[in-house]
Amino acid sequence: MNYIKDLKENSPESYRVFYFKYSKILNDYYNIYLTEFTCGFDDLINHLLFNPKLVNKITNGSITYDLFPTHMHEYIIKVFGGCINYETIEQLKDIFHPSLTEDIPRPRLEEIVYKYEDSNPYKEQGLKTHFERIGRYSFVTRLQSIRYLTKNKAKNDRVEFIRPDLLGGIFTNKQKSIYYYIFLTEAEESKAKNACRILNRTLYSSTKSKDIF
Repeated sequence: MNYIKDLKENSPESYRVFYFKYSKILNDYYNIYLTEFTCGFDDLINHLLFNPKLVNKITNGSITYDLFPTHMHEYIIKVFGGCINYETIEQLKDIFHPSLTEDIPRPRLEEIVYKYEDSNPYKEQGLKTHFERIGRYSFVTRLQSIRYLTKNKAKNDRVEFIRPDLLGGIFTNKQKSIYYYIFLTEAEESKAKNACRILNRTLYSSTKSKDIF
C-alpha cells in the first residue's frame, strides 16, 4: 500500500497504468478500493451534498467543472468531459432529495481520525482503503475498528444507525468480517439516519455506474 501511495503522489502516469491494470483485481479479490484520480465519486457526492444549489443547477440543465474546487477539475474533465448533467446523478437522485441535503450532519472542522487495532492500518486487508473512502464524507469525524468475526462472517456489508452521533459498519475481506464505528459531527437522530442512508447508497448500491466510481 505504501508503494501505491508513493506512485499516486509522485508518479501520476505510472499510478494510472497501475490503476487500469490492477484496480479491479484489488477490489474484487482483496477489497482494496482505489480511485483513479486524487479525488473520486465520493468526493463529488460529498461536495454536492453540502452545495445543494449545484444540484438544482444540474436538475435544470448542467454545470461545468469550474464550479467545483480546483482539486476536482481533473476528475470531472476526464470522467465527465468537464460537464455534469442530470443523467450523471439520476441513479442517485434519492440522495439529493431536499429532505436529505437539508438534514445531514455539518462538515467537520478538523482532520478525520482513523483508529485501527494495534495502530496498524495494514493489519486487516482492505480496511484502510475502505476507511479512507468513508472518510471522504465530511460529516464523519472518526472511524474505529472494534471487533472481528472469523468463523461466521457477516452475510452483507452495511452501515447501521446506533445512536444520534454514531453509526456502525461491517466490512468483510477474505479472512473475516470487521465491525467498526463511524463517529459523526453532530448528535441528532434524523441527521444520523440520513448519513447512514447516504453511506449505504453510495458504498453498496447495486446500480452504481462503473464509469463514475
